[in-house]
Amino acid sequence: MKKILLSGLTVASFAALLPVTANAHGGQYRGPGDVVPPGPGGGGNTGRPSGPTTGGPAGPSAPGPSGPATGGPAGPSTGGPAGPSGGRGPVTGGRGAQIGDDLTSWSFWWEFNKDPFIRLRDAVLQGGPQTGSDDFYLGSTRKSTARDSLRPTTEDILGEILPALKKAIDSTDQKDINSSCMIAMAKIGQDHPEFKLKDVFIPRLKTTTQEVRETAALSLGIAAIAGEAEMTILTDLALDKGKGREATGGSVDNRTRAFALYGLGLTANKTTNVEIKKKAFAALKEVLEDKSQRDRNIKVAAINGMGILNIGSSTDAEKVLLTDVVKTLEKFYMQKVGAGTNLILAHCPPAIAKLLGRDAADAEYYKELFAADLQDKGKFKRSGNEISQSCALALGQLCQPYSDKKDPDAKYSKLLLKQWNGHKDAQTRNFSVLSLGWIGGELNRAVLIKAFDKAGKNLEKPWCSLALGVYSHFSYEAAKARNESPNPESFIGETLYAELKKSKTPDLTGALAIGLGLNKFMEASDEMRERMLKNQAKEEMAGYLAVGLALMDDKGSIEDIKNVVTNATRRFNLLQQSAIALGKLGDKTVAVQLQKLLTNGEPNLAKLSAISSAIGFIGDKRSIKPLKNLMFDDQLGDLSRAFAAVALGGIADKEPLPWNSKIGVNMNYRASVETLTNSQTGILDIL
Repeated sequence: MKKILLSGLTVASFAALLPVTANAHGGQYRGPGDVVPPGPGGGGNTGRPSGPTTGGPAGPSAPGPSGPATGGPAGPSTGGPAGPSGGRGPVTGGRGAQIGDDLTSWSFWWEFNKDPFIRLRDAVLQGGPQTGSDDFYLGSTRKSTARDSLRPTTEDILGEILPALKKAIDSTDQKDINSSCMIAMAKIGQDHPEFKLKDVFIPRLKTTTQEVRETAALSLGIAAIAGEAEMTILTDLALDKGKGREATGGSVDNRTRAFALYGLGLTANKTTNVEIKKKAFAALKEVLEDKSQRDRNIKVAAINGMGILNIGSSTDAEKVLLTDVVKTLEKFYMQKVGAGTNLILAHCPPAIAKLLGRDAADAEYYKELFAADLQDKGKFKRSGNEISQSCALALGQLCQPYSDKKDPDAKYSKLLLKQWNGHKDAQTRNFSVLSLGWIGGELNRAVLIKAFDKAGKNLEKPWCSLALGVYSHFSYEAAKARNESPNPESFIGETLYAELKKSKTPDLTGALAIGLGLNKFMEASDEMRERMLKNQAKEEMAGYLAVGLALMDDKGSIEDIKNVVTNATRRFNLLQQSAIALGKLGDKTVAVQLQKLLTNGEPNLAKLSAISSAIGFIGDKRSIKPLKNLMFDDQLGDLSRAFAAVALGGIADKEPLPWNSKIGVNMNYRASVETLTNSQTGILDIL
C-alpha cells in the first residue's frame, strides 16, 4: 500500500525533490525519515524495497544501504516526508536540501507522545444530550456524560459504517482498500450481527501481498475481541504453528509474526480477564526466549507486547502474573551482548516502567538497576547509547516527585540532572531533562527553570520548554484530581513567554508554543495567534502555534485557526495540525469544513491523507454520509477511496486515543526496528 506519512513535521522542504508514495492505512508521520539504526546485515531501513510511486509531495531517501528483508514477499514501500529542522541541523546537499534528519529534535518526541496530552476526541465529542449507547466507546471504567452529540451511535456503526466497510472490502482485492478497511473495522472492534470481524480478517492472511497479510494479523489485535478463536489464531501466528500456518498456507513470515505479537499485547490490554493476559504472555515469552530466533523485529515486538499487557495488582493472580512478566523482561535485559542486541534490550526498561508505574513494590529495585546503567556503572558495559536513553525515560516513569533533598527518590532526579548537564549522548541528555518534568515536584520545578535559563537556544531550550510544559500539565492535572482549583504555573508561563517574544527560530518557537499550551498561559495567546497568522508559510511552526493555542483552550483563536485551515489546502502539515487544534477547541464546524476541502480541487494524495486523518481523529458523525459516498465513487482513484475508509474507521473508533499510542508513548524511538517505526511501514506509522 502506498503511504503518505503526515503529522506536524516538515514536508515543504522536499516538495520538489523526490516522488513519494502513500499508504492509506498509514497517513501519519511520527518520526524521522529513517530512525532504524543499522542491523548486523547492513543499513538501517530494512523494510520493503521501493515500489511504484505516485504524485504528491516528496520525501527524503533514507540514508545508508539497504539491509536484509524481514521475510515475506516484498510490497511497495515509501519515503516519508522530511523531519523537522533544528538542533545541530541535518546534513545538506550541494543546494542546501536536507538529506538527513536531526533525530535529537524535540518534535519527534512530541509526535510520538502527544495523544494523551491533546485527548482530541474527548474535546470534540462534547455537545448536547445524545441518545444511543456510549458504553461501547467509553468503556466500563468511564462514566457516560450524555453529552456526545457528535459521536456516532451504535445504530450508526451497525447500520451504516460496518456494512459499508464490509461491502467495500468484498468488492475488490485492491491492497490499499483491503488494508484500510481492515484497520477501520478493527478500530470499531465490534462484530456485526451478520458477520464477525475475524471472518473478514483471517481469509486475508493467505493473500500473496505481504502488506495485506500483516494488516490482517494486526487488525485482529486492534479489534481486541478476545474470543477463543481470535486468541488462538493470534497465538499461532506469533508462534508460527497450527492455526497460524493453516491460515497463511504455510510458514508464517517474520513481519506477520511481529504484527501478531503486537496484536496479542493489544488484545490483552483491553481486557480485565487475567487468563487471557496469561495466554498472551505465554506466547510472547516463548518468542522472546527462543534462542534460535534472531530477528530483531520479533524480539522487539515481544518486548513491547509485554509492556502493554496492562496488568493490575488488586488480586493475587494479577500480582503473580505481573511479577512473572517483569522478571522475564529483566532476565532478557540482563544479558551481556553486543551493540546490535543492545538495541533490542533497550526496549526493556520502558516496558518494565509501563508495567510497574511509580507505586509498585518492586519499583525501587528497577530504579537502582536503570540508574546504574544510565551511568554505565551496571553489571555490564553497554555499547551504544540506546540503553542509556531508555534508562533515562524509564526513570521518568518510575520515580516519585520529591520536596526534600533527603527523600529516597531525590538521588534519581539529581542523577537525571547530572546526565542532562554532562552525558556524552545528546538524546540521553534530552530524555533526562524531559524525565525531570515528568517526575515533577517543587525541587525539580526550580531545577528546570534554572536549566531553561542556562540552556542554549537551538539545542537545549526546546527540550527544556517541553519539560516545563510537561511539568505544568501534570501539576495542573494533579490539582484537579485532588478536587482543588487548578492554577496554572504562572512563573513558568512568564518564563516561556518572555523567551517566545525573543525567539527568531521556528524550531524553538514551536517548542515554546507547545510548552505554553501545556502550561495554559493565556497571556501568550495574542502573540501566538499573531505569529501563527503571519508565518503560515513556515507550516511546522504555525502548526505548533495552533496546537499550543488549543492546548491552553483559547476559544478566541477559533476563527483565526479556521482561516488557517481554509488557506492551508497545499500546506498539508499545517492543514492537519490546525484542524486538530480546532477539534481540540471544540469547534463543531471543523468536520464540515474538512469535508468540503476533501472534495474540492484535485485529489492530491498528501491532501487526502492530511484531511482524512484529521476527520478520523475528530470523529464527527456528520462525516459518515459524505465519506461513504467517496468510498464508493468509481470516478475516484483507489487511494482516495481508501482514505475515506481510514476516516470512517477513525470516526467510529472504540477508543479515546489512537490504538498505537499504547505502544508509542514513552517508548525509545531511537532504538527502532523496521516493524516498529521507520516512517514508512512500522506499526507506529499506521493511522
